Amino acid sequence: MRRKWSMAITLILLTAMIAACSSGNNNPPAASPNSSEPVADATKEPSEQPPTKLTMMVQSHPSWPVNKDWLVYRELGKLANVQLDVSGYQGDWWEAIPLVIASGDMPDLMWMSGPDIIHKHGGEGALVNLLDHMDQMPNLQAWISEHQEITDALLSTDGKLYMNPAQGAYGDWDGLWLYREDIFLKNNLAVPKTYEELFDVLVKLKELYPDSYPLFVPNWGTMNQIALSFGTANTFYYNEQSKKWQYGPTEESYKQALQFLVDAYAAKLIPVEFGSLDENKRNEMITTNQSFIVYGYIGQIDSFNNLARGENPEFKMAQFTPPGGAGNPGYHGKEFRFQEGLTVASNSKNKEAAFRFIDSMFTEKAKEVVSWGVEGITFEKVDGKNKYLPIVKDTATRAVSFGLRTAGVNAWFDNEANISLFNEETKASYMEAGKHIAPAGQVATFTKEERESISLKQQAISKFVSENVSKFIIGQRPMSEWDAYVKGINDLGLSDVLNVFEQAYARSQQ
Repeated sequence: MRRKWSMAITLILLTAMIAACSSGNNNPPAASPNSSEPVADATKEPSEQPPTKLTMMVQSHPSWPVNKDWLVYRELGKLANVQLDVSGYQGDWWEAIPLVIASGDMPDLMWMSGPDIIHKHGGEGALVNLLDHMDQMPNLQAWISEHQEITDALLSTDGKLYMNPAQGAYGDWDGLWLYREDIFLKNNLAVPKTYEELFDVLVKLKELYPDSYPLFVPNWGTMNQIALSFGTANTFYYNEQSKKWQYGPTEESYKQALQFLVDAYAAKLIPVEFGSLDENKRNEMITTNQSFIVYGYIGQIDSFNNLARGENPEFKMAQFTPPGGAGNPGYHGKEFRFQEGLTVASNSKNKEAAFRFIDSMFTEKAKEVVSWGVEGITFEKVDGKNKYLPIVKDTATRAVSFGLRTAGVNAWFDNEANISLFNEETKASYMEAGKHIAPAGQVATFTKEERESISLKQQAISKFVSENVSKFIIGQRPMSEWDAYVKGINDLGLSDVLNVFEQAYARSQQ
């Protein structure tokens, strides 16, 4: 089915191109993503077209709350001849989006994340199928033709595209295992190649630093990374060997991965406050010799080093080759699919302007604006390449001061802008860590009926697993009860959920 929808998109795009060519000179010529300017209405001079006001609602990140006066909004508005009136979702955006839609008072453009939520609201008629309007979005049309796989992953079961595809804002991967390289060198400790060796080196670190918890693990979510290196997952996943959908938290390999954390907690190698640790506590422990290994993000290498080197110039956080478990290769994580973007409200009175805005983001000029900002203000060109000016000193400043790489404006992003902010240490870690990233997982796209049939069961299973895995780790439930725990998951309807995954995935492969 996925191949059929790929063909369907191709036919839609071809039809749109033919229609554009046969409709005379009243329509603008199609542009490619290499065009430096978005397509404008050829029937009017730009000065004759006052900007259309577009309302847009996006995620307001706690670290960089929405500022409607951000440079990025102003410059993108110029490119599309629109005036953006931007607001942020109040509270948890997962809860806020359905409430906004249910109210009927929807903005013209709504930021969303993940296929499930867009398919749900799109299927209910709240969102516009962008593929029906390719004749108004020639830049997006050309971009899709060159990035079919990215677009396919966003399609609903009936081949509709409710949200713009996206690429580049977070590269192909972002998370990685980090360790205190200086501590390992100081104590002549070898980097562990397996989880057995990792346990042993954690024990040695505990002996050397009795008041420490060598491995920082905030909660059971760390199983997302550990399970991957044991050949399983912390959720539903398609097993490329068995060619079946499976649920990791019931598997023997997951039990082995979990046993590592159970033993580590019992030996006080991970914090006793497991489950109630926040970012501030993590930063404190990492920068004060209380923890030495943590799963983090590439930008945090600089952050940790900068925080600690005032007191300890020798401090050095870096990536290390992740250990493997039970004979499996070690991975930092999976290849990242960036699936967030803008949707157009079906009741918008400014759809044409909304399409024009989305389309404008798929030009080289817009890519430069959202990635680098404005030449002379945030960046300069040196030997033909973009370079941030000193005013953009880090990713936080980039977002807080100018709105660069924030929700809603990341359709097509230049990852070189991210890399340019890395110092040499971080760049070295980035290049090396990229060798240990697993391929992106397969996707099952559900119909409305399928989604509704398994939603409650999935929620019940997820809650049961999170509660019990946490109990296993801190010793409230003995591992001798593993079989009873698996039975509990099965009793919640696991086989029914897996059957729907199989059915949905098989349909996409037809």
